Amino acid sequence: MADPTMDCPKCGAPLEANEVQPGTVVHGCSHCFGSFYSKGELAVRLDLAAPKTGEAKCPRCRTAMDKGGIYDGRIELDRCLACGGFWFDAGEIGVLRRLSGLSQVVKAAADPEAPLPPLSAAAAAPATSAKPGAKTAAPEPKTPPEPKKSVVPPEMESNDIDLGNQPAAVGHAGRRFDHFQTSIPVTTYVLGEFPWVAEVGDTVRMSDFVCPPLLLSEETTKEESVWTLGEYIEPQEIWDAFKLPDAPPPKHGVAAAQPNVWTGTLAGMRWPFAAAAAACVLSYLAVNMVALRRDVLDVGVQFSAQDPEKSRVTDVFELGGRVSNVEIELATNLDNHWAEFQLTLIEAETDKAYDFGREISYYHGVEDGENWSEGSSWTRVYVPRVPPGRYYLRVEPETDVSPLNLHLRVRRDVPLARVPLLALALLGLPFAFALWQSRTFETARWMQSDHAPVSDEDDE
Repeated sequence: MADPTMDCPKCGAPLEANEVQPGTVVHGCSHCFGSFYSKGELAVRLDLAAPKTGEAKCPRCRTAMDKGGIYDGRIELDRCLACGGFWFDAGEIGVLRRLSGLSQVVKAAADPEAPLPPLSAAAAAPATSAKPGAKTAAPEPKTPPEPKKSVVPPEMESNDIDLGNQPAAVGHAGRRFDHFQTSIPVTTYVLGEFPWVAEVGDTVRMSDFVCPPLLLSEETTKEESVWTLGEYIEPQEIWDAFKLPDAPPPKHGVAAAQPNVWTGTLAGMRWPFAAAAAACVLSYLAVNMVALRRDVLDVGVQFSAQDPEKSRVTDVFELGGRVSNVEIELATNLDNHWAEFQLTLIEAETDKAYDFGREISYYHGVEDGENWSEGSSWTRVYVPRVPPGRYYLRVEPETDVSPLNLHLRVRRDVPLARVPLLALALLGLPFAFALWQSRTFETARWMQSDHAPVSDEDDE
């Protein structure tokens, strides 16, 4: 039964309370298959090595739990300092059984020294009710029936159940269904009416394949194989269909067959983005074809510490054509030094001036047998929208290099590739955001599967 007061610290789903023994209740998550054991319920003493405050919060106390390793770090557990409870992720109870040598790690309430097998929602998937009026396999008991000797089969000890024989995908009705997970559900409690004989301890091999919003499941036993096709339905649709009061509880995590809402958004944005990108490229090509790229000045200048006048003025040069930019290239003989230049582009007839400055620095050397360099001995500067006319340049350096050689090259009407690239980047921001959201959604979906998207570093 779901406990509305306790939520899963990992995925936020409501925890289910299971009375595994009289007086002993374990809370399990049916979504991520983790489980919470209260203080004193475990038959093995657990001392965390080098515990640190983690991100998970205790489902009972709502305080941050410590995270630390046991058995030389082969398991990492979350422990609440306030109530002493432990949180186990899916599969960690099985690892604890192997490392501790105990096949039953839960204490009996009547005899704390006698450990009993844990039965939690993390290791079991209880049977669900079937059609009304069908044969009742087990009468409603007041207390859960005694489990069989081994409720959890050995296959549950591994997170990869027979994946070697599992197809990567199956086809149905013209659709491709990708393998999501394979598990061994165990019947731990029987209550209700069923069209088959259900017993505690029954197991099946369950394989799920997804093609959102559809889920194709195969249940295999020694006697038969049954396929079931299901479809994801939004909680609000169920609420409206049954005319339930209030609103459905908030969704937690991503379901296996839950549709990715960003898929449609991406599909609708592809053509507009492609059209905008094509317009940027064509605009640049058009400007590039009509650009003058005309060299109007190419001169060398030398500065010395003994010069009474620190600035230099070039000859007058003609800037023809339409209103467009001017590219000024400065190349120096700087070597492990720097220089700062103050430049002014002056219209000879009207004395209208364009002031700007540039710093040039170039350093290099050898460190630990490796060559390194920083900066450059040359640079470019662009003056936008300069009208046609007769102009000259005034250059004044600030440096302790003497002599300083400067080569000036001035070009008229040079198209800049960075302008359409910047426009393309701005236009691509909505598409990139939608793509990132879609990838994040799919990552959250497949993190719950047997094919979690992890890197080699995470595996190590």
